[in-house]
Amino acid sequence: MGRKPKIERDPISGGLMYESAIEWYRFLADEALFEEGDAAKSDHYISQAEAMSQGPQGGVINSRVLEEEIKRWNG
Repeated sequence: MGRKPKIERDPISGGLMYESAIEWYRFLADEALFEEGDAAKSDHYISQAEAMSQGPQGGVINSRVLEEEIKRWNG
């Protein structure tokens, strides 16, 4: 298991900051591949991280799926 990324939120909206979301997608990709053996899920998370990295930097993301995964990994 890799080290879980920090959770950084926008103080106004409560949404996940882009940098934090990118780190979480990369973490989830690694976990999907190495812990679950799910290459398709890993590829999906890597694609999400890469797309966000190529877009405008900064900002906030509100993703129900990402929030559910963060909750799952943080108990």
